[in-house]
Amino acid sequence: MDAPVSKLKYDPDSSPMLRFHEAVADFIKGDDTPRAYLERCLEIISERDPAISAWVHFAPDIARAAADASTERYKEGRPLSLIDGCPMAVKDIIETADMPTQMNSAIYEDWQPLRDAASVYAIRESGAVIVGKTVTTEFATGASGPTTNPFDAERTPGGSSSGTAAAVGSGMVPAGLGTQTAGSVVRPAAYCGAYGFKPTHASLNMGGIHPISNTHDALGTIAGSMEDCWRIAYQIARRVGGTAPHPGMTGPESLEESIKPLRLIRLYTDGWPEVEDGTREAFEGLLQNLESKGVEIVDKEDGPEIAELERLLEGVDGIARSITQYERRWPFNDYYERHRDKLSSYLRASMEKTMQITQDQYDESVAHRAKIRHQVDALGVGADGFITLTAAGPAPVGIKSTGNRSFQIAWTLTGTPSITLPLLSVDGLPLGVQVMGFADKDERIARNAKWIAEAMLG
Repeated sequence: MDAPVSKLKYDPDSSPMLRFHEAVADFIKGDDTPRAYLERCLEIISERDPAISAWVHFAPDIARAAADASTERYKEGRPLSLIDGCPMAVKDIIETADMPTQMNSAIYEDWQPLRDAASVYAIRESGAVIVGKTVTTEFATGASGPTTNPFDAERTPGGSSSGTAAAVGSGMVPAGLGTQTAGSVVRPAAYCGAYGFKPTHASLNMGGIHPISNTHDALGTIAGSMEDCWRIAYQIARRVGGTAPHPGMTGPESLEESIKPLRLIRLYTDGWPEVEDGTREAFEGLLQNLESKGVEIVDKEDGPEIAELERLLEGVDGIARSITQYERRWPFNDYYERHRDKLSSYLRASMEKTMQITQDQYDESVAHRAKIRHQVDALGVGADGFITLTAAGPAPVGIKSTGNRSFQIAWTLTGTPSITLPLLSVDGLPLGVQVMGFADKDERIARNAKWIAEAMLG
């Protein structure tokens, strides 16, 4: 029998994604319930996941119990938060006390944690309904899993938060958790036509999440709207704070009013030469549209400070890779020594390259990163944020690769917030636009991103 094939078609103006925040009013009025909402999600999962393979552990009974408890809270007029009743996916490098956490690795096959990760604890305390665990690449850094792109089964969903992005982009659930060490929240969200939000580094608690690079790893949210991305991140920050010593992301529980950006810095970076013609045309058209609505777009030709940032970002992929791979020596070197036969050939080869990185190379890369961060901070006086593509084009063919990361890596390196917006399409496939902000100015860039989405999509 042939494998099922996804039949979803992509149009940024009529996405299949769910927007949970739009359902809350009906829960409060009694016109709908979290249990009924969940059942609709479970029906969509049964229809679409055979073709997409987003889920590695599916827990409908646990989800139904949580949705029933949420339904009772709404009936009694005491929901726990604005995300009470929200069905969610959790990336499978994030620990869950009642579901296995296997990290797409034979080392952790059937491993059952005895605790929830800080983020999982927070969303449960907020009343969210965890539907299951979603596919990740091996330890979020190695071989890809079986997940396919919701809009073309021959193409990658991106990674490493592959399953969460595919589940959200295909309308199975309205939101989920992902992580990013290079581009692993915003890239898969972009490829799958979803919103993705990577807050300021360490502003959401990383406790209970398998580490790769302490100075780059970040927890993020993927959802069917900017509003839902924000509301979930807020609840995590409110209930468990950031990763010490960061006190946690600040801001209101809801974005509510969006804010029009007055000036955005357009960045090219090393990724621009890789951009395909159709993608260039679509992105240039979007910038012109923003300018027609009164947003000033400036670039490296408009000031030496911007030109200097572009210069510092040359070769940024190698700089970021040196830092990340040097910092992942633990636990990956230990895995290599103890469990080499259970690592993919891809990850084994990558680890062997990691072992060649010297302390001097690491120190040089960290020093260059500091220069980039200083230059970004210096530009905060005269601009609201930055804008560029999320990737060089739509998702490429093949599911073994997670796709191009040249546009995402810089804003992981800076540690500042980045957001992908599903505003464009090329050849019937999603194309993300990335909006990036300044350190700990997450609320401001999120409100700007919300305005841009409203202005472009109506």
